[in-house]
Formats: sequence, C-alpha cells, structure tokens
Amino acid sequence: MSFASLLPRSAIPGIVWPPIPGVMAARVLALLQQLDRSQWWPAAELRRWQSKQLQALLDHAFGSVPYYREDLHDQVTAELRAESMLERLQAVPLLTRAAVQRAGERLNSIQVPLQHGALATLSTAGSTGRPVTINKTQLTSLIWHALILREHAWHGRDLAAKMAVIRFVEDPARARAPEGLHQSGWDTISHVLYETGPCALLAIDTPVREQVQWLQRENPDYLLTYPTNLAALLECLSADQAPLPRLRAVQTISEAFDPDLRARCREVLGIDVVDSYSSQEVGLIASQCPTCAAYHVHAEAALVEVLRPNGAACRPGEVGRVVVTDLHNFATPLIRYEIGDLAEVGEACRCGRGLPVLTRILGRVRNMLTLPDGQQLWPRLRNQFFAEVAQAPIEQIQIVQKSLQQIEIRLVCARLTPEQEQRVARLLCQALGHRFDVAFQYCETIPRSRGGKFEEFLSEL
Repeated sequence: MSFASLLPRSAIPGIVWPPIPGVMAARVLALLQQLDRSQWWPAAELRRWQSKQLQALLDHAFGSVPYYREDLHDQVTAELRAESMLERLQAVPLLTRAAVQRAGERLNSIQVPLQHGALATLSTAGSTGRPVTINKTQLTSLIWHALILREHAWHGRDLAAKMAVIRFVEDPARARAPEGLHQSGWDTISHVLYETGPCALLAIDTPVREQVQWLQRENPDYLLTYPTNLAALLECLSADQAPLPRLRAVQTISEAFDPDLRARCREVLGIDVVDSYSSQEVGLIASQCPTCAAYHVHAEAALVEVLRPNGAACRPGEVGRVVVTDLHNFATPLIRYEIGDLAEVGEACRCGRGLPVLTRILGRVRNMLTLPDGQQLWPRLRNQFFAEVAQAPIEQIQIVQKSLQQIEIRLVCARLTPEQEQRVARLLCQALGHRFDVAFQYCETIPRSRGGKFEEFLSEL
C-alpha cells in the first residue's frame, strides 16, 4: 500500500476534494512525506542529520533541565561541541532506569518550547520496582504516530480493513469478553487522517479460549497482540481447528519475539507475523523490514547505540546493551537511556534503506539465566517443549531463577506425577547446561505484569 494513493480526510465542511486536512493531520502528512524520503538516505546522511538534532537536544537539556545543567554540566561541557557525534554522545554518562527514578522531576525541563505542544505525564508499568515517570509532548506523540503509519505502509496494510487488538488496557472492565470494546478507527491519528476500518479491542487478561471465540465472532483482517499471547492463541486454534478466514497478518508488540513463532503462525494460520520494538518511555524504536526479518531503527526519531560491556559500540553480529536517545522529547530528555534490553547489530539491509539494522531483539537483560560460574544465557524453552517432555497438557508455564542454584517451575496444569516432574527437571537442566535444584509450583493462573506483558523467564537475582 502506498499512502500517496490515499486521500486524507478534509477538515473543511463541504470540501471533499481536494481534501484540506486539519492542523494535526497536515503535520502528520508532512512528517510522512519526509520519512518516506529519509528512509532511503545513505547511512552517513542519516547520521549527519541525527548529529544536528542531537546538538539541539543537548543545548536544550544542558540549558533547561536541572539534572543535566547542574549535576552533569561540569563533567561534559567541553565535550558537548566536539566535532564527532560519537564524542558528544560518549561525553554524557549512561542514564539508567534507577537514575531516572532518583532524578525524578529534576529530569524535567523547566522551559519546554511552547511549539512542542501540550504536556502529558507517562508512567511505565514498573513490574520490577518503582515505575518510571516522565513527561512527553504533543510533538513526540505526532512523531510516534507518523512512524506507525510508515510501518503500516512498509507492510502493505489496508487501512480500510478491520483490526482486532488484544492487549493491556487501563480499564479492562470496558473491554471484557464476549463483546470487547469497539471503536470507529484503528487509532486516533490514523482515523483523523484517513477513512480507516473499524477496530475491536479485548483485554489481555481474557482467557485464551474466550479470545479465540471473540476473534471468530469479530472475524478481523489484522490482529495485534503480544508474542506470548499469540503463541497461546495458536495452540488453541490448532487444537480446535478454529479458522479465522479473513485474517491477513498478525503484528506483535511489547515482548521479546521468538523466531519460532513466525513458523508456527504460518503452519497454523498460513499467514506471517510482523514484530515491532518499542518502549513506553521512548516510543517506536524499530520495525521489521518488509523484505527480511531484521529490524530497522527509526533513525529520524531515535539514536540507538548497542554497547559491549566495556562501553564500546558493537559491530555487526555482536550482542550488546541497547542505549536509546529520544531526539525530540524536550520535556524529559532521555539522553543515552539504558533501556534494559539486549540486541544484535546487523549488516546494512539489502532492501536499500539506510536505516540502522538490528538482527534480533533478545529481551530484558535482567531476565537472563545466570549460571553459578557467572555465565549468562537465554533459556529459550517454550510450553510445547515441556508438554512433550511431561507427556501432559500444560496451559501456562513460567521459569523463575530464585538463586544461583535454585530454579522454580510454575505450571498451570493438572499436577504431574513424580516421574513426570523428574523427567521435566532432568531435561531442563540438560538444556540449561547445569544441574539446578528444581522445584515445582502449581498455579490456577500465572498473572501478567501490570503492563500486560508475560515473562516466560524471570530472574530474582
């Protein structure tokens, strides 16, 4: 789909064609036009313009934000005008989640430019501790929506079709089964800009079988949900041989994406999955390329570093910590924000876009398994693995590392026999490469975090 072929809504009564969009819609259209061009710029040209925007952000932050102006000013003043963008960036210490929490309102600008629009306060779910609270502006929201529209264009989505969304909602009672919640457009910006199709919304804590029944009634063209929820839906759809005849594609958000899920979706539904990488604090960071499975960083909005343990930049093929600078949030500037994820850097993409490439988003650093010798790894073991090992149906599973030696397996299923437990524990230890002490806990349900995410593996270290 090309957005150039779509006519926007007209904001002027009686004027249908040529349409004259409202102020907000016109700004998004202007952004879309620029994003359509800049994605094809060479990487060096993208970095050049990132550097210009970074300097504007640094000038603002060190002039009007107490945390930067008072706490960091003496450390970095001389380096802020360095010729190299990399030198300017590295002059600013990493901003951890804990540092954001400690800084509190000192991280907010005392002089946000009026032209950036109204302020909104955002608090993350804070599933592992106190939430992070920041301010954003109307401008950052417009840029986020423009990037979402570019992602729609990349993957040829038909905006006139029906979208179904199963995710976290602030007031889940309004989006309960069997009806869920219905709205006239996909989202506020898309619907203001174009004549979009309807959208049906269901709360993520709805039981999976009820989700499937709801999807069959709604019969959508597109589905947006979390990867772990999609995996559960596919198991239920496969077992019940429940068709979704109109479904064209699935989009996943919010959680780490397991590549095996793509093959499973093709097997069960005959359609593809497209994943995107975002955070509440920063917005849309990267989207999957329409020609391959890699992710393109939206360099027009975010400057992303992937760093080795010593702070050096990772090369293609290396995995490191994700550090993001939001280039346009002048309300609460997040400069070199260590978002808590690991990612693998990729080579330049064959599609021709100059946007940076991430081959994989591995997930939260805090949820890696730690072996007694200090080595860390990702335990990629899905429900189906345990069900086959135990030879028993398992609805839900979560692995929790309690200590360097103790693993707890939380299960939603009929209680396994001692022999089945021994088999699961033995093969789990073989897969993890260490003989852990394994304990079993049986649950009626394993809740998601306050933000709706489900962590298949948790580390309490």
